Amino acid sequence: MHKIYQLISYFLIPIILLNLYFRILNKKEDKNRYRERFGKSKKNLNTSKGIIWLHAASIGEFKSSELIIDKYHNNFQILVTTTTKSSAEYINKFYKDKILHQYIPFDISIWCSRFLNNWKPNLVLWIESDIWPNMLNQIKKRKINCLFINARVSPKSFNKWKYLKNLYSFSMRTFIKIFAQSENDLERIKMLTKLKIDYIGNMKLSQTNNFNKIHINEDKKKYAVMLISSHQNEEELVIKQIESVIKSKELKLYIAPRHPERTSEIIKILGKYNFKYSLDSNNIINDAPVTIIDSFGKLNKYFGMCELVILGGSFVDKGGHNPLEPANYKCAIITGNLVYNWQNIYEDMAKENACIIIDDINNLKYKFNEIICDKVMLQEYKKNAFNFSKKNFFEKERLFEEIDLVLK
Repeated sequence: MHKIYQLISYFLIPIILLNLYFRILNKKEDKNRYRERFGKSKKNLNTSKGIIWLHAASIGEFKSSELIIDKYHNNFQILVTTTTKSSAEYINKFYKDKILHQYIPFDISIWCSRFLNNWKPNLVLWIESDIWPNMLNQIKKRKINCLFINARVSPKSFNKWKYLKNLYSFSMRTFIKIFAQSENDLERIKMLTKLKIDYIGNMKLSQTNNFNKIHINEDKKKYAVMLISSHQNEEELVIKQIESVIKSKELKLYIAPRHPERTSEIIKILGKYNFKYSLDSNNIINDAPVTIIDSFGKLNKYFGMCELVILGGSFVDKGGHNPLEPANYKCAIITGNLVYNWQNIYEDMAKENACIIIDDINNLKYKFNEIICDKVMLQEYKKNAFNFSKKNFFEKERLFEEIDLVLK
């Protein structure tokens, strides 16, 4: 199966090049760094250190790996690869002193080989669900130790991979250890491969116990709510439901889209519903009822100002997003029901009245108004969400033991 995949990938090169060209034109790809997608790189190595290569497809996966970077960056050169321009911008803004960033090459064997010949990593840490069979095969050929951390197969991905079980299982044989993100993911992965799969918790939740490092603005001067990690078409679905409550209760609404480059789309939606707005990037304080958070790295600031957070990626089919970040700031949580990427967490939170799950978008208006008007209910959900966020969700010491064992 892999040989067929490898052959097909070569035939797809003209399409890959054409797609890259249009992505550069549309500013979705960095025109100054597109050569990295062919495995080329400008080395800037500390040759006295070994290299740990960490692959994380996007910002969410990268942020979950912060604990690994913090532990090992003093003794090893940390190379991080991602696939998105936004993740590269985030990394270069906040982590350029700790790591080197490269775009991962397209999954063509000669480009993958060129990349590995350039960097020669001592250890590869693969994060979550981004399976590249040709790259993983090249890693295996070189006998480079490789761990699959926070391995995930969503129900949607499982429905695709079950027709390519041989290819999936072939790729997974690259890893000397596989740690599933959740018990549900563990069961789905087991249906795709006979390899041993371990479960040590969800690494994305490893940062949520550092509450003593977080400042909460207890003296909130304005009653504020927040829509975060929203996707295309989702802002209008939500705003249509909560518009009348926002206006009648004179609430402050913050919107933090998953992709800030979509800010112009959101501005048009706000105009349709006659909302005045401001942009966080302008650094201007005004009385506009809506502020769009149009850059990365600002959520913590606004979580501390909000009573309630509506989590996006759950009213459209994106699988939901991490609820524990806002919960850690004593925010009440509302989410849609399309949360399969976080199914276990949301189910447990719902059992403890730590979040509200909306099964039908048309019910959002009623539940939103109910919790806003009932201060006792609001405080109860805030307290329950916060208490839930303090649980231990990830065995990081077990992970460090496995990494240290390989590095010795």
